[in-house]
Amino acid sequence: MPTLHWVGKDKVVNHHHEVPFRVLNKVSSFRAPAGAPANSTDNRIIHGDNLEALKSLLPEFEGRVKCIYIDPPYNTGNEGWVYNDAVNDPKMKRWLGQVVGKEGEDLSRHDKWLCMMYPRLKLLHRLLRPDGVLFASIDRNEMATFKLLLEEIFGAANWVGEIAWRNVTDNNPTNISLEHEYVLCFAKSKPALSPIWKSPYLDSKERLIELGHELATVHPDKKKLQAAYSKWFREHKAEIWPFRTTNLSTSMASIPGAEVSTTLAKKDTATMSSIQLRRRRANSR
Repeated sequence: MPTLHWVGKDKVVNHHHEVPFRVLNKVSSFRAPAGAPANSTDNRIIHGDNLEALKSLLPEFEGRVKCIYIDPPYNTGNEGWVYNDAVNDPKMKRWLGQVVGKEGEDLSRHDKWLCMMYPRLKLLHRLLRPDGVLFASIDRNEMATFKLLLEEIFGAANWVGEIAWRNVTDNNPTNISLEHEYVLCFAKSKPALSPIWKSPYLDSKERLIELGHELATVHPDKKKLQAAYSKWFREHKAEIWPFRTTNLSTSMASIPGAEVSTTLAKKDTATMSSIQLRRRRANSR
Protein backbone atom coordinates (compact mmCIF):
# COMPACT_ATOMS: atom_id res chain seq x y z
CA MET A 1 0.00 0.00 0.00
CA PRO A 2 1.37 3.48 -0.83
CA THR A 3 2.40 5.41 2.25
CA LEU A 4 2.61 9.11 2.90
CA HIS A 5 5.92 10.64 3.97
CA TRP A 6 6.51 14.14 5.29
CA VAL A 7 9.15 15.96 7.29
CA GLY A 8 8.68 15.20 10.98
CA LYS A 9 6.64 12.02 10.53
CA ASP A 10 9.11 9.86 12.44
CA LYS A 11 8.69 12.15 15.46
CA VAL A 12 4.87 11.91 15.65
CA VAL A 13 3.97 8.32 14.70
CA ASN A 14 4.18 7.23 18.35
CA HIS A 15 3.50 10.56 20.00
CA HIS A 16 -0.06 9.56 21.00
CA HIS A 17 1.53 7.14 23.50
CA GLU A 18 3.46 10.00 25.09
CA VAL A 19 0.47 12.31 25.55
CA PRO A 20 -0.30 12.44 29.29
CA PHE A 21 -3.64 11.42 30.73
CA ARG A 22 -5.43 14.44 32.16
CA VAL A 23 -8.15 14.39 34.79
CA LEU A 24 -11.34 16.05 33.59
CA ASN A 25 -12.78 18.53 36.05
CA LYS A 26 -16.47 17.73 35.78
CA VAL A 27 -19.15 20.43 35.88
CA SER A 28 -22.79 19.34 35.76
CA SER A 29 -23.78 22.15 33.41
CA PHE A 30 -22.76 25.65 32.48
CA ARG A 31 -25.26 27.06 34.95
CA ALA A 32 -25.20 24.36 37.62
CA PRO A 33 -25.00 25.76 41.15
CA ALA A 34 -22.49 24.42 43.62
CA GLY A 35 -23.53 21.05 45.01
CA ALA A 36 -25.84 20.22 42.11
CA PRO A 37 -26.24 16.49 41.37
CA ALA A 38 -23.95 15.02 38.77
CA ASN A 39 -25.24 14.79 35.22
CA SER A 40 -26.38 11.22 34.63
CA THR A 41 -25.84 11.30 30.84
CA ASP A 42 -22.68 10.71 28.84
CA ASN A 43 -23.10 14.00 26.98
CA ARG A 44 -20.26 16.39 27.62
CA ILE A 45 -18.34 19.34 26.25
CA ILE A 46 -14.60 19.35 26.95
CA HIS A 47 -12.73 22.65 26.99
CA GLY A 48 -9.02 22.24 26.41
CA ASP A 49 -6.37 20.96 24.02
CA ASN A 50 -8.11 18.38 21.84
CA LEU A 51 -5.10 16.04 21.82
CA GLU A 52 -5.12 15.82 25.60
CA ALA A 53 -8.93 15.70 25.64
CA LEU A 54 -8.96 12.67 23.35
CA LYS A 55 -6.39 10.90 25.51
CA SER A 56 -8.45 11.65 28.63
CA LEU A 57 -11.45 9.87 27.07
CA LEU A 58 -9.63 6.57 26.51
CA PRO A 59 -10.09 5.06 30.01
CA GLU A 60 -13.87 5.37 29.73
CA PHE A 61 -14.58 5.23 26.00
CA GLU A 62 -11.81 3.26 24.26
CA GLY A 63 -13.44 0.86 21.81
CA ARG A 64 -16.94 2.08 22.67
CA VAL A 65 -17.74 4.94 20.28
CA LYS A 66 -19.92 4.10 17.28
CA CYS A 67 -19.65 7.31 15.25
CA ILE A 68 -17.21 10.22 15.26
CA TYR A 69 -17.42 13.40 13.20
CA ILE A 70 -14.50 15.83 13.05
CA ASP A 71 -14.13 19.19 11.32
CA PRO A 72 -10.37 19.87 11.48
CA PRO A 73 -8.62 23.01 10.19
CA TYR A 74 -8.55 22.86 6.40
CA ASN A 75 -5.03 24.33 6.24
CA THR A 76 -6.07 27.07 3.84
CA GLY A 77 -3.24 29.36 4.93
CA ASN A 78 -5.68 31.90 6.34
CA GLU A 79 -4.39 33.39 9.59
CA GLY A 80 -7.22 35.87 10.05
CA TRP A 81 -9.95 33.43 11.12
CA VAL A 82 -11.23 32.85 14.63
CA TYR A 83 -8.77 29.97 14.70
CA ASN A 84 -5.47 30.03 12.84
CA ASP A 85 -5.84 27.95 9.67
CA ALA A 86 -2.18 28.13 8.66
CA VAL A 87 -0.98 25.79 11.43
CA ASN A 88 1.03 28.80 12.54
CA ASP A 89 -0.53 29.33 15.95
CA PRO A 90 2.03 30.03 18.71
CA LYS A 91 0.80 27.04 20.71
CA MET A 92 1.14 24.78 17.66
CA LYS A 93 4.63 26.14 17.00
CA ARG A 94 5.59 25.40 20.59
CA TRP A 95 4.19 21.87 20.34
CA LEU A 96 6.07 21.22 17.09
CA GLY A 97 9.26 22.49 18.69
CA GLN A 98 8.84 20.11 21.62
CA VAL A 99 7.85 17.04 19.60
CA VAL A 100 9.65 17.46 16.28
CA GLY A 101 12.62 19.51 17.49
CA LYS A 102 14.75 21.86 15.38
CA GLU A 103 13.62 20.03 12.27
CA GLY A 104 10.20 21.60 12.87
CA GLU A 105 11.56 25.04 11.99
CA ASP A 106 11.88 24.01 8.34
CA LEU A 107 8.49 22.37 7.95
CA SER A 108 6.10 23.50 5.26
CA ARG A 109 2.55 24.22 6.36
CA HIS A 110 1.53 20.83 4.94
CA ASP A 111 4.19 19.05 7.01
CA LYS A 112 2.98 20.90 10.10
CA TRP A 113 -0.64 20.02 9.40
CA LEU A 114 0.16 16.33 8.99
CA CYS A 115 2.22 16.34 12.20
CA MET A 116 -0.72 17.90 14.00
CA MET A 117 -3.35 15.50 12.61
CA TYR A 118 -1.51 12.17 12.95
CA PRO A 119 -1.59 11.63 16.75
CA ARG A 120 -5.16 12.89 16.97
CA LEU A 121 -6.34 10.42 14.35
CA LYS A 122 -4.53 7.61 16.15
CA LEU A 123 -6.48 8.38 19.33
CA LEU A 124 -9.76 8.70 17.44
CA HIS A 125 -9.14 5.28 15.91
CA ARG A 126 -8.72 3.79 19.40
CA LEU A 127 -11.99 5.31 20.59
CA LEU A 128 -14.05 3.62 17.87
CA ARG A 129 -15.70 0.29 18.52
CA PRO A 130 -15.33 -2.50 15.90
CA ASP A 131 -18.39 -1.38 13.93
CA GLY A 132 -17.63 2.33 14.42
CA VAL A 133 -17.10 4.88 11.68
CA LEU A 134 -15.30 8.21 11.36
CA PHE A 135 -16.63 11.08 9.25
CA ALA A 136 -14.13 13.88 8.58
CA SER A 137 -14.68 17.16 6.74
CA ILE A 138 -11.98 18.57 4.47
CA ASP A 139 -11.57 20.66 1.32
CA ARG A 140 -9.20 20.61 -1.65
CA ASN A 141 -6.25 22.04 0.31
CA GLU A 142 -5.54 18.74 2.10
CA MET A 143 -7.99 16.31 0.47
CA ALA A 144 -5.32 14.18 -1.22
CA THR A 145 -2.95 13.99 1.76
CA PHE A 146 -5.77 13.53 4.28
CA LYS A 147 -7.14 10.47 2.50
CA LEU A 148 -3.68 8.87 2.39
CA LEU A 149 -3.21 9.66 6.08
CA LEU A 150 -6.54 8.05 6.97
CA GLU A 151 -5.72 5.01 4.84
CA GLU A 152 -2.46 4.58 6.74
CA ILE A 153 -4.19 4.70 10.14
CA PHE A 154 -7.47 2.94 9.35
CA GLY A 155 -6.32 0.74 6.47
CA ALA A 156 -7.25 1.23 2.82
CA ALA A 157 -9.68 -1.69 3.03
CA ASN A 158 -11.76 0.26 5.56
CA TRP A 159 -12.45 3.15 3.20
CA VAL A 160 -16.25 3.52 3.07
CA GLY A 161 -16.62 6.48 0.72
CA GLU A 162 -16.69 10.22 0.38
CA ILE A 163 -19.53 12.72 0.34
CA ALA A 164 -19.06 15.79 -1.85
CA TRP A 165 -21.19 18.81 -1.11
CA ARG A 166 -21.45 22.16 -2.84
CA ASN A 167 -20.83 25.01 -0.44
CA VAL A 168 -20.34 28.05 -2.69
CA THR A 169 -20.98 29.27 -6.23
CA ASP A 170 -17.73 29.89 -8.09
CA ASN A 171 -18.41 32.17 -11.06
CA ASN A 172 -15.08 31.43 -12.71
CA PRO A 173 -15.57 31.57 -16.50
CA THR A 174 -12.17 30.16 -17.48
CA ASN A 175 -11.26 27.29 -15.16
CA ILE A 176 -12.91 24.38 -13.37
CA SER A 177 -15.23 25.67 -10.66
CA LEU A 178 -14.01 24.95 -7.13
CA GLU A 179 -17.30 24.75 -5.27
CA HIS A 180 -17.12 21.64 -3.13
CA GLU A 181 -15.99 20.33 0.21
CA TYR A 182 -15.81 16.68 1.20
CA VAL A 183 -16.69 14.39 4.05
CA LEU A 184 -14.45 11.30 4.14
CA CYS A 185 -15.75 8.16 5.81
CA PHE A 186 -13.61 5.33 7.21
CA ALA A 187 -14.67 2.34 9.29
CA LYS A 188 -12.78 0.78 12.17
CA SER A 189 -13.53 -2.54 10.49
CA LYS A 190 -15.59 -2.41 7.31
CA PRO A 191 -16.72 -6.08 7.50
CA ALA A 192 -18.29 -5.31 10.90
CA LEU A 193 -20.57 -2.59 9.48
CA SER A 194 -24.27 -3.16 8.92
CA PRO A 195 -24.73 -4.24 5.28
CA ILE A 196 -27.24 -1.42 4.72
CA TRP A 197 -27.35 1.97 6.41
CA LYS A 198 -30.97 3.06 6.76
CA SER A 199 -32.50 6.16 8.26
CA PRO A 200 -35.50 6.10 10.62
CA TYR A 201 -37.40 7.80 7.79
CA LEU A 202 -37.00 4.70 5.62
CA ASP A 203 -38.18 2.44 8.43
CA SER A 204 -41.27 4.62 8.91
CA LYS A 205 -42.02 4.60 5.21
CA GLU A 206 -41.79 0.81 5.07
CA ARG A 207 -44.12 0.51 8.07
CA LEU A 208 -46.73 2.75 6.44
CA ILE A 209 -46.54 0.81 3.19
CA GLU A 210 -46.97 -2.42 5.16
CA LEU A 211 -49.99 -0.90 6.90
CA GLY A 212 -51.46 0.01 3.52
CA HIS A 213 -51.14 -3.62 2.45
CA GLU A 214 -52.98 -4.77 5.55
CA LEU A 215 -55.81 -2.23 5.38
CA ALA A 216 -56.37 -2.63 1.64
CA THR A 217 -57.18 -6.31 2.11
CA VAL A 218 -59.67 -5.58 4.91
CA HIS A 219 -61.41 -2.50 3.48
CA PRO A 220 -62.26 -2.78 -0.22
CA ASP A 221 -64.40 0.35 0.02
CA LYS A 222 -62.37 3.51 -0.66
CA LYS A 223 -64.01 5.67 2.02
CA LYS A 224 -63.72 2.98 4.70
CA LEU A 225 -60.09 2.43 3.76
CA GLN A 226 -59.40 6.16 4.07
CA ALA A 227 -61.15 6.33 7.44
CA ALA A 228 -59.26 3.30 8.77
CA TYR A 229 -55.93 4.74 7.67
CA SER A 230 -56.70 8.13 9.22
CA LYS A 231 -57.74 6.52 12.51
CA TRP A 232 -54.60 4.40 12.71
CA PHE A 233 -52.36 7.35 11.89
CA ARG A 234 -53.93 9.60 14.53
CA GLU A 235 -53.47 6.93 17.17
CA HIS A 236 -49.89 6.00 16.26
CA LYS A 237 -48.35 9.19 14.85
CA ALA A 238 -46.34 9.83 18.01
CA GLU A 239 -44.64 6.44 17.64
CA ILE A 240 -43.40 6.92 14.09
CA TRP A 241 -40.40 9.05 13.20
CA PRO A 242 -40.32 11.67 11.66
CA PHE A 243 -44.03 12.42 12.08
CA ARG A 244 -43.67 12.97 15.81
CA THR A 245 -41.41 16.00 15.30
CA THR A 246 -41.94 17.43 11.85
CA ASN A 247 -44.38 18.01 9.04
CA LEU A 248 -44.06 15.75 6.07
CA SER A 249 -45.57 15.20 2.66
CA THR A 250 -45.01 11.74 1.30
CA SER A 251 -46.55 9.45 -1.25
CA MET A 252 -46.66 5.71 -1.35
CA ALA A 253 -47.56 4.04 -4.61
CA SER A 254 -46.32 0.53 -3.94
CA ILE A 255 -49.38 -0.88 -2.15
CA PRO A 256 -51.05 -3.64 -4.19
CA GLY A 257 -54.55 -2.57 -5.15
CA ALA A 258 -54.27 0.99 -3.86
CA GLU A 259 -52.30 4.20 -4.12
CA VAL A 260 -51.91 6.13 -0.90
CA SER A 261 -50.97 9.81 -0.85
CA THR A 262 -50.50 11.26 2.59
CA THR A 263 -50.32 14.99 3.16
CA LEU A 264 -49.65 16.47 6.55
CA ALA A 265 -50.90 19.97 7.20
CA LYS A 266 -48.16 22.55 7.63
CA LYS A 267 -49.46 23.74 10.98
CA ASP A 268 -48.26 23.44 14.54
CA THR A 269 -50.86 20.73 15.11
CA ALA A 270 -49.38 18.80 12.17
CA THR A 271 -52.37 16.56 11.50
CA MET A 272 -53.01 14.56 8.38
CA SER A 273 -55.25 16.73 6.24
CA SER A 274 -56.02 14.28 3.48
CA ILE A 275 -55.52 10.71 2.47
CA GLN A 276 -56.44 9.74 -1.02
CA LEU A 277 -56.82 6.14 -1.92
CA ARG A 278 -57.67 5.01 -5.39
CA ARG A 279 -58.49 1.44 -6.13
CA ARG A 280 -56.56 -0.03 -8.99
CA ARG A 281 -58.11 -2.57 -11.21
CA ALA A 282 -56.36 -5.86 -10.58
CA ASN A 283 -55.88 -6.56 -14.27
CA SER A 284 -55.09 -3.01 -15.40
CA ARG A 285 -51.76 -4.13 -16.86
